[in-house]
Amino acid sequence: MPLLLGSKGKDILEWRASNELIDGIRERLEGRWGRSSTRKAEGVMREYLALLDEELAFEEEFAGELAALETAAGEAADCPELRALLRRHQELVSAYFRRRGSVLAMTGSCNRFHDRVLARATALARGRMASLGQGEPPSYALLVSGDRGRGEQTLVSDNRYLLLYLEDSPRALLFSRQLTEALKESGILTGDHLFWHGPLTRWRVIVEGSSPSISDDDFPRSPLVDAPHEFPEWEWRLEAICDLAFAGGDQKLAATALEAARAALLEERYRAGFMELARRIITLPLALGRFGRWRLEKEGDHRGELDLQQLALSPLVMTVRVLAVQAGIAPGGTVERVQALLERGALSVDLSDRLLKAYQLLMQLRIKAELTTGERGAYLNTEELGSEEDERLRGVLDTVLNLQKISYQRLVGMA
Repeated sequence: MPLLLGSKGKDILEWRASNELIDGIRERLEGRWGRSSTRKAEGVMREYLALLDEELAFEEEFAGELAALETAAGEAADCPELRALLRRHQELVSAYFRRRGSVLAMTGSCNRFHDRVLARATALARGRMASLGQGEPPSYALLVSGDRGRGEQTLVSDNRYLLLYLEDSPRALLFSRQLTEALKESGILTGDHLFWHGPLTRWRVIVEGSSPSISDDDFPRSPLVDAPHEFPEWEWRLEAICDLAFAGGDQKLAATALEAARAALLEERYRAGFMELARRIITLPLALGRFGRWRLEKEGDHRGELDLQQLALSPLVMTVRVLAVQAGIAPGGTVERVQALLERGALSVDLSDRLLKAYQLLMQLRIKAELTTGERGAYLNTEELGSEEDERLRGVLDTVLNLQKISYQRLVGMA
């Protein structure tokens, strides 16, 4: 077992938490070590080992509670029980993050538990159909896009759920309604999430962009979402298609849908629609304006604060996504995309390392904000920053700016 749940492999996001833990213990003891005799030094070493045992015990206890929750989620009798387990999981991983600060441990655990709840809610929806005499649902594939699609699920994430069938049928509509209700009752779906359902043929039309406009009939919605049924064509399609992952159902049908999305991306990456969207993304404003001044909110509940989600983290994630599309890289998370771009020579070793560190810091700030507010996003009061924190954040934004400049040269320069 690794020292920390987020400490496997060589990636900086994985071993950073382990290093910080060891450094913290070392700092508590190093001042005493140099002044100690051999006998005292032996006592210091015992204390060091005792502290290490304490941390390992914490890890074992957390892993045990997590495993118990995952088992309970797979056996939940109804959706309200799933919702309660989801809240308990959030409390557990929140306490772990406060102690460890590990982004990887947080997202990894949230990804797995989301999938457990989703699978059980789907099974319960199928059970409701059977109990009501509605039969079994037709062959379907459930896909998820957004934070979970990238493997970056946190306490409060933004996802889109897509339920695909081989063809429309009354049972397909009945299942979509039962599943929508089950996901809502279990806490997976909220008013901010999109739940789309439709046949594979309609999905091909969407990803291929062959429909000039999108009407209400094109996007049958669940009763949960009352927002307009139209989507900005490429803004919606790019994220939905790039950050798409299998979530349940028929794997063969899902593979067909995912391959259609990937083929569409490979064709679209040099077309005018994609290039225009790429230009907008890689020139998104960042948190630092002219003369190094912070871009602060001018009104609302967060007036005078910095929106790091919109002015730092989203530009980083979206620009890396655009570069990955242009390079023909398979769907994945931001970290995997940075690594793949490095391997293909699209990013330097130095910039890749800085991007991983920038992503780590911005995700930590986002998760800390979620712990405080229970809402998605990361607002920061810059007046509370110390000089070192201020300098570090400015360095992060400089890294994102460098990424934007390189992306502009690669994408716009070749257009």
